[in-house]
Amino acid sequence: MATERILVLEDDPDILDLTVHALRKAGYRTFAARTGSEALSILSDERLELAILDVMLPDLPGTEICRRMRESERHRAVPVVFLTARTEEHDRIYGFSVGGDDYVAKPFSPRELVARVQAILRRTTGSISGERLRVGDLAVDLDRRQVHIGGSPVNLTFKEFEVLRALVVAKGRAVERLHLLEEVWGMESTSGPRSVDVAITRLREKLGTYSKCVHTVTGLGYQWDPDRWET
Repeated sequence: MATERILVLEDDPDILDLTVHALRKAGYRTFAARTGSEALSILSDERLELAILDVMLPDLPGTEICRRMRESERHRAVPVVFLTARTEEHDRIYGFSVGGDDYVAKPFSPRELVARVQAILRRTTGSISGERLRVGDLAVDLDRRQVHIGGSPVNLTFKEFEVLRALVVAKGRAVERLHLLEEVWGMESTSGPRSVDVAITRLREKLGTYSKCVHTVTGLGYQWDPDRWET
């Protein structure tokens, strides 16, 4: 039985009740909020495994809540799924740029939402491969989902870590952008290849000097190449 704790932020009471009911039926412990301020109060009191945030809210938009989560030590790596009626590419790209991990468009199927939540949490809470690697002062522990540079933690979002993982386990092979999109965002995601590029850009920013290891293969995708670190 699932025991993960999930925040659901949605100002429409019918959608909120529907979402909470579907998640609780699937075995998850849920915390419901109808305003951004209520969500922030829950975030200050609880440790969560995932957050589902409505984008359009009367006080604080879901993107702002996500941005604050990414600045928080406690919730920096918590996956965020946005609920929104706005599915234009620039809206999705902005959501990913502030640290979002997935989008579910309204109206949505509760079964689809639960399936996406389950897929994300399997990757988040489960063991990945047990592999560890080190490049200079960069240490990556795939099993514990930890990245350190010089002993200091590098705080990656769920999607950023999953992109890094996909590149690392490819062991030097180039990974196509569409493959990354399918593996990290899921086959049913409405995200496009541009979302991969945004995640890569943010990953490189956080890796600093070691961003050289994330090599662009023109016309194909990306490659993990640790030999480029010292070039």
